[in-house]
Amino acid sequence: MVAEIPCMYVPAFYDIEYNKDGTIKEMKPNNSHAKKTVRKSIVLDFDSVPYPDKPLVPFIKVVQDRCVLEIQRGCIRECRFCQAGSVYKPLREKSLETLKKLAIDMLKATGNEEISLSSLSTSDYSKIKELIDFLIEECKSRHINISLPSLRIDAFSLDVMSKVQDVKKSSITFAPEAGTQRMRNVINKGLTEEDIINGCTQAFSAGWNKVKLYFMLGQPTETNDDVDGIMDLCEKIAEVYYETVPKEQRKGKCQITASSSFFVPKPFTPFQWAPMCTAEEYTRRAHLVNDEFKAQLNRKSLKYNWHDANVTVLEGIMARGDRRIGKVIEEAYRLGCLFDSWTESFRDDLWEKAFLNTGIEKEFYTLRTRDKNELFPWDFIDTGVSRKFLRKEWERAMNAEVTPNCREHCSGCGASKFGGGVCYEGKN
Repeated sequence: MVAEIPCMYVPAFYDIEYNKDGTIKEMKPNNSHAKKTVRKSIVLDFDSVPYPDKPLVPFIKVVQDRCVLEIQRGCIRECRFCQAGSVYKPLREKSLETLKKLAIDMLKATGNEEISLSSLSTSDYSKIKELIDFLIEECKSRHINISLPSLRIDAFSLDVMSKVQDVKKSSITFAPEAGTQRMRNVINKGLTEEDIINGCTQAFSAGWNKVKLYFMLGQPTETNDDVDGIMDLCEKIAEVYYETVPKEQRKGKCQITASSSFFVPKPFTPFQWAPMCTAEEYTRRAHLVNDEFKAQLNRKSLKYNWHDANVTVLEGIMARGDRRIGKVIEEAYRLGCLFDSWTESFRDDLWEKAFLNTGIEKEFYTLRTRDKNELFPWDFIDTGVSRKFLRKEWERAMNAEVTPNCREHCSGCGASKFGGGVCYEGKN
């Protein structure tokens, strides 16, 4: 029976009992085949995982028109907002030889003019320099672009960037996530302003003049000063470009594009206890950054984008929602909501009506801070990372304390129970 497979969950085999305040009192199996805990399955030998070396080539132009090479799965970082970094622990790498073969096979099979490295933190791949060197040699004669995903500025070397500059360039992307050091410590990003400025300086010196920066607004403990910090940091980066690159070497003005998403607390993260902001508050903070951008000396080099706040609130409800949210989704569909991930199709008024018709309060799922001992809808799932560790990280976040990455120091998250990956690097 499916329910007896360790990683499988059959919802009908479980009953939920609620407290008077709407929180979950108990979740228990109602079938002898159902397990009290569902444990995720994981592949430890990442080289043995089948990978599409002959991807489908579409007949029409598509946005992601490139070969995608997954170099590792999981992450050594402890970014406290990141669900993927938690649920995909421990980090597992593909060997350099496997990646070389896959890259050649995919490029020959597709004829794509770009290859992208895929992972949660590409610069943490232990053989990143050797892989880049290989791709440079393979791609140079074919005029194939190498796309590097969002990188950690502190780990991205000038040597690597100097080699990539010989190949067709696109913009380079960094993810500071927050504008001030205090907020970066809260979310455990592990970057200083010096790291960010030095990284951008190296990028400008290596020939880039377009930098994309990802930020997140509304994270726990954020203040107006933290919001202003986004603008301050972007202005400093623009100044660095004009101070670093001589006029005769500039290819037009630099373009610093900052994008802000809005914070959505996710299950299996230290921020699963955190409240969200209202859509109005998210929008206020975005407009605050946008107005400050327009007032800067280098405003012609600065561009700012932000997400739809109403969609973010809806994402937050679904991220931490329980079974009761299913009624809302069904009602919204009945009312005509269908392609709501597209901005032009999103109907916030219909979603509001769906909540009203089903008697579900949005604020219950978004605006309250969860109690330390509250039972969550996902607590029956064992991802390897313990709730005790996540709570400890929540408390460290409130004190803006930084936790080292997995290769620097094991923090005892629990993922070592799987018996492989980074937890066992260097061990026999």
